[in-house]
Amino acid sequence: MNRPSGRPSSDRYRKARFREIAREIVAKDRYNRKYGISVHTAGAIANALERAYREGLRDSEHEAVPVAEQPNNGPMVWALIPPRPRDAFWTICLFTLSRGDRPAPGGRLVPATTERGTPGWMLDLQERTYEKLFGDRTIAPLLRLGLIEEASDDPTHRVVSKQGRETWSQFLQRGGQYPNDLTNL
Repeated sequence: MNRPSGRPSSDRYRKARFREIAREIVAKDRYNRKYGISVHTAGAIANALERAYREGLRDSEHEAVPVAEQPNNGPMVWALIPPRPRDAFWTICLFTLSRGDRPAPGGRLVPATTERGTPGWMLDLQERTYEKLFGDRTIAPLLRLGLIEEASDDPTHRVVSKQGRETWSQFLQRGGQYPNDLTNL
Protein backbone atom coordinates (compact mmCIF):
# COMPACT_ATOMS: atom_id res chain seq x y z
CA MET A 1 0.00 0.00 0.00
CA ASN A 2 1.44 3.38 -0.99
CA ARG A 3 1.52 6.42 1.23
CA PRO A 4 -0.35 9.53 0.01
CA SER A 5 2.04 11.76 -1.92
CA GLY A 6 1.24 14.93 0.05
CA ARG A 7 2.16 13.39 3.40
CA PRO A 8 5.78 13.90 4.54
CA SER A 9 7.84 10.91 5.53
CA SER A 10 8.64 10.27 9.17
CA ASP A 11 12.04 11.57 10.28
CA ARG A 12 13.55 10.01 13.42
CA TYR A 13 15.96 12.92 13.88
CA ARG A 14 13.22 15.55 13.69
CA LYS A 15 11.09 13.52 16.09
CA ALA A 16 14.02 13.26 18.53
CA ARG A 17 14.52 17.07 18.40
CA PHE A 18 10.81 17.62 19.04
CA ARG A 19 10.84 15.22 22.00
CA GLU A 20 13.75 17.10 23.56
CA ILE A 21 11.94 20.42 23.10
CA ALA A 22 8.83 18.91 24.73
CA ARG A 23 10.92 17.61 27.65
CA GLU A 24 12.43 21.06 28.13
CA ILE A 25 8.97 22.65 28.22
CA VAL A 26 7.68 20.09 30.74
CA ALA A 27 10.79 20.41 32.94
CA LYS A 28 10.54 24.21 32.95
CA ASP A 29 6.84 23.98 33.82
CA ARG A 30 7.51 21.62 36.74
CA TYR A 31 10.38 23.73 38.03
CA ASN A 32 8.36 26.96 37.84
CA ARG A 33 5.36 25.39 39.57
CA LYS A 34 7.56 23.95 42.31
CA TYR A 35 9.15 27.33 43.13
CA GLY A 36 6.04 29.47 42.64
CA ILE A 37 7.29 31.19 39.47
CA SER A 38 4.68 32.22 36.92
CA VAL A 39 3.96 29.52 34.39
CA HIS A 40 3.35 30.11 30.70
CA THR A 41 3.37 26.57 29.37
CA ALA A 42 0.70 27.18 26.74
CA GLY A 43 2.81 30.00 25.29
CA ALA A 44 5.93 27.80 25.21
CA ILE A 45 3.97 25.05 23.43
CA ALA A 46 2.52 27.56 20.96
CA ASN A 47 6.00 28.92 20.20
CA ALA A 48 7.37 25.41 19.67
CA LEU A 49 4.48 24.53 17.35
CA GLU A 50 4.97 27.76 15.41
CA ARG A 51 8.69 27.02 14.94
CA ALA A 52 7.87 23.47 13.80
CA TYR A 53 5.26 24.80 11.37
CA ARG A 54 7.72 27.33 9.89
CA GLU A 55 10.35 24.59 9.62
CA GLY A 56 7.84 22.38 7.81
CA LEU A 57 6.94 25.15 5.38
CA ARG A 58 10.61 25.86 4.72
CA ASP A 59 11.30 22.17 4.13
CA SER A 60 8.31 21.82 1.80
CA GLU A 61 9.66 24.60 -0.45
CA HIS A 62 12.80 22.60 -1.07
CA GLU A 63 13.01 19.29 -2.86
CA ALA A 64 12.26 16.50 -0.41
CA VAL A 65 15.48 14.95 0.76
CA PRO A 66 15.27 11.26 1.62
CA VAL A 67 15.65 10.56 5.31
CA ALA A 68 18.93 8.85 6.15
CA GLU A 69 18.25 5.69 8.12
CA GLN A 70 20.28 4.80 11.17
CA PRO A 71 22.83 2.10 10.25
CA ASN A 72 22.34 -1.19 12.10
CA ASN A 73 26.00 -1.75 12.87
CA GLY A 74 27.63 1.70 13.06
CA PRO A 75 27.57 4.32 15.77
CA MET A 76 24.15 5.47 16.88
CA VAL A 77 23.18 9.12 17.02
CA TRP A 78 23.22 10.11 20.69
CA ALA A 79 19.85 11.88 20.60
CA LEU A 80 18.10 8.74 19.31
CA ILE A 81 18.84 6.86 22.55
CA PRO A 82 15.81 7.15 24.87
CA PRO A 83 16.38 9.62 27.77
CA ARG A 84 16.70 7.39 30.85
CA PRO A 85 18.83 4.75 29.09
CA ARG A 86 20.90 7.59 27.59
CA ASP A 87 21.68 8.91 31.09
CA ALA A 88 22.70 5.42 32.21
CA PHE A 89 24.75 4.84 29.04
CA TRP A 90 26.59 8.14 29.56
CA THR A 91 27.50 7.10 33.12
CA ILE A 92 28.54 3.60 32.07
CA CYS A 93 30.72 4.89 29.24
CA LEU A 94 32.25 7.66 31.35
CA PHE A 95 33.35 5.20 34.04
CA THR A 96 34.30 2.23 31.83
CA LEU A 97 35.60 3.86 28.63
CA SER A 98 36.70 7.23 30.02
CA ARG A 99 37.18 10.28 27.82
CA GLY A 100 40.04 12.47 26.74
CA ASP A 101 43.58 11.15 27.14
CA ARG A 102 42.83 9.11 30.26
CA PRO A 103 43.13 5.33 29.86
CA ALA A 104 39.91 3.34 29.85
CA PRO A 105 39.63 1.69 33.27
CA GLY A 106 37.20 -0.99 32.09
CA GLY A 107 34.25 -2.37 33.95
CA ARG A 108 31.01 -4.25 33.53
CA LEU A 109 27.43 -4.40 34.70
CA VAL A 110 26.64 -7.14 37.18
CA PRO A 111 23.15 -8.27 38.24
CA ALA A 112 21.83 -6.59 41.37
CA THR A 113 18.58 -5.80 43.12
CA THR A 114 17.43 -2.18 43.34
CA GLU A 115 16.29 -0.48 46.54
CA ARG A 116 12.69 -1.19 45.48
CA GLY A 117 13.44 -4.91 45.20
CA THR A 118 13.30 -5.02 41.38
CA PRO A 119 15.94 -6.55 39.10
CA GLY A 120 18.73 -4.20 38.18
CA TRP A 121 22.39 -3.74 37.37
CA MET A 122 25.37 -2.37 39.27
CA LEU A 123 28.46 -0.94 37.60
CA ASP A 124 31.45 -2.99 38.73
CA LEU A 125 34.73 -1.19 38.02
CA GLN A 126 38.11 -2.86 38.40
CA GLU A 127 39.14 -0.83 41.43
CA ARG A 128 35.73 -0.13 42.99
CA THR A 129 31.97 -0.49 42.62
CA TYR A 130 29.83 2.41 41.44
CA GLU A 131 27.16 2.83 44.10
CA LYS A 132 24.24 3.82 41.87
CA LEU A 133 22.08 0.97 40.62
CA PHE A 134 20.38 0.94 37.23
CA GLY A 135 16.99 -0.69 36.86
CA ASP A 136 16.56 -3.52 34.39
CA ARG A 137 14.06 -1.41 32.44
CA THR A 138 16.74 1.24 32.00
CA ILE A 139 19.37 -1.16 30.66
CA ALA A 140 17.03 -3.28 28.46
CA PRO A 141 16.72 -0.62 25.68
CA LEU A 142 20.52 -0.38 25.54
CA LEU A 143 20.66 -4.14 24.95
CA ARG A 144 17.98 -3.92 22.22
CA LEU A 145 19.86 -1.06 20.51
CA GLY A 146 23.09 -3.06 20.57
CA LEU A 147 24.98 -0.57 22.75
CA ILE A 148 25.40 -3.07 25.60
CA GLU A 149 25.99 -6.81 25.18
CA GLU A 150 26.69 -9.96 27.18
CA ALA A 151 30.26 -10.23 28.39
CA SER A 152 32.19 -12.91 26.51
CA ASP A 153 33.65 -14.39 29.69
CA ASP A 154 30.41 -14.41 31.71
CA PRO A 155 26.96 -14.25 30.04
CA THR A 156 25.35 -12.94 33.24
CA HIS A 157 27.40 -9.72 33.01
CA ARG A 158 27.00 -6.89 30.50
CA VAL A 159 29.65 -4.73 28.82
CA VAL A 160 29.66 -1.88 26.30
CA SER A 161 29.55 -3.39 22.79
CA LYS A 162 31.63 -2.39 19.77
CA GLN A 163 28.70 -0.29 18.52
CA GLY A 164 28.43 1.28 21.98
CA ARG A 165 32.14 2.20 21.95
CA GLU A 166 31.74 3.72 18.47
CA THR A 167 28.68 5.67 19.62
CA TRP A 168 30.59 6.99 22.67
CA SER A 169 33.58 7.92 20.50
CA GLN A 170 31.37 9.76 18.00
CA PHE A 171 29.64 11.61 20.83
CA LEU A 172 33.01 12.70 22.25
CA GLN A 173 34.19 13.87 18.82
CA ARG A 174 31.11 16.08 18.54
CA GLY A 175 31.83 17.76 21.86
CA GLY A 176 30.93 15.19 24.49
CA GLN A 177 29.20 17.62 26.84
CA TYR A 178 26.03 15.91 27.97
CA PRO A 179 23.28 17.14 27.94
CA ASN A 180 24.50 20.27 26.09
CA ASP A 181 25.44 18.39 22.91
CA LEU A 182 22.24 16.37 22.89
CA THR A 183 20.44 18.38 20.23
CA ASN A 184 23.44 18.62 17.87
CA LEU A 185 22.18 16.00 15.48
